[in-house]
Amino acid sequence: MVSDVRGRRRDGWSKWAVSLGARGAYWVLRVPMLRELFLQKFVGKLAADFDRNEPDRQKLRHVQWVAGHLRAWLDRLICERPAATKAILRFLAAYMHDIYARTEKEQAGLPSPVTVVIEPTDRCNLNCPGCYARSTRDGADLSYDQLEGVVTEVVGMNVSLITLSGGEPFLRERDEQALTRLGARFPDRGFLIYTNGTLIDEPTADRMAAVGNIFPAISVEGFEHQTDARRGAGIGRANRRARKLMGDRGVMTGFSATVTRENCKAICSDDFIDMRIDEGDMFGWFFLLNPIGRSPRTDLMVTTEQRAMLRDTIYRWRQEDRPIFLGDFWNDGPPVGGCIAGGRYYFHIYANGDISPCVFSPVACGNIFDIIHGDSAYASLGDFVERHPTFRAFRDKQKTITDRARPCLLIDHPNLFRDVFRQTECRPAKNFPPTYVTGEIARAIDHRANEWRRWCATRLAPLPSDREAVPAGGQYETAGTEPASARR
Repeated sequence: MVSDVRGRRRDGWSKWAVSLGARGAYWVLRVPMLRELFLQKFVGKLAADFDRNEPDRQKLRHVQWVAGHLRAWLDRLICERPAATKAILRFLAAYMHDIYARTEKEQAGLPSPVTVVIEPTDRCNLNCPGCYARSTRDGADLSYDQLEGVVTEVVGMNVSLITLSGGEPFLRERDEQALTRLGARFPDRGFLIYTNGTLIDEPTADRMAAVGNIFPAISVEGFEHQTDARRGAGIGRANRRARKLMGDRGVMTGFSATVTRENCKAICSDDFIDMRIDEGDMFGWFFLLNPIGRSPRTDLMVTTEQRAMLRDTIYRWRQEDRPIFLGDFWNDGPPVGGCIAGGRYYFHIYANGDISPCVFSPVACGNIFDIIHGDSAYASLGDFVERHPTFRAFRDKQKTITDRARPCLLIDHPNLFRDVFRQTECRPAKNFPPTYVTGEIARAIDHRANEWRRWCATRLAPLPSDREAVPAGGQYETAGTEPASARR
């Protein structure tokens, strides 16, 4: 008992120390002469924490390479988004505190999610063709009290970044100011919000600036005419206005791009990324089209050559130190160590409370409100993620995948996902297409998976992080030899 009290006391002092450090760092960053020194120390601290807590040295090498090319982004963030910088420092302080708890769980063979995707609503004010969530104008909502309860559960699991998707999350901001209330309620967490951007007005932007820890990612389909073609006339113009409203107030905004066979060339162009930076985006996420949801079209799935082009382009932009943070959900297997779903690093909660291993796996296997109300065999959400057969099977299948260029159970190893679906306690969710496991869609996914497997075995170029070594000093230089994994 005494040791528990001392542990809680140390934990409390640790949280207080990192919080105080974050506040002090914000003021240091406002002094140009001190900014350079702080960034060196801060990046060094992050690198040291990762080095101490990451036993997977292959993964660590890729993480360090990506981190080594973020300096231009950090400089831009500090100068252009002061409100967001203060919140990000709080978020990173919490992340650095939580990383030790997550490491202990990983070393014990337990899931340690960093983020959870939550749907505040599955309603949407648009009706985009091919919507993976199959959102409609009518649907389920989570009330603010329910949202706060769910976020409290995931924060208790040491989750640092809360991701809100939908549906259109800003419908809940319009109804109850639910998003900014969450930001204020959990000031040391980050809230990444995927949105179509059409409901962000001046009062909403003011509230986001006040809390600072809400980071909207506005969906784009390429250039403005491509966004309008899928989402509706004038949507691209509305997005520009929303970005300006938020940028003028210091809110950190970004983009989310669904990459298809039709828009891949445009999205991989330098003109595209330059436009995103010029319009104020600080980060961007790329997702390959997955044939689920409303009227899925397999003919829009990217070709093998296009997936390789996207991977190489994003790494080139990183290597060129473009001042924007970029994430590639399917091609970034090396820096995250493979598939992150099934609670390993993240999972998904639908707007009706159903729980899913991945936002792109159209299945459900439990409900969080059954857990909260005591109507479940699981004592908590963390207990569910740790013990539920579907989540355990997901993580067991992940361990059989050795090629991190093909990390995904859904599109790279669909036979593994089908085993999970058939053998465990999960059921189709609202966005599950009839032919996803057997039939037309299943055959199309198998075809793409086999093509990508052959490409990875014979033609996939080594990543820059495979070609460059990281010496003890943290500076990057060309290595004399490549690892075997890069020469396949």
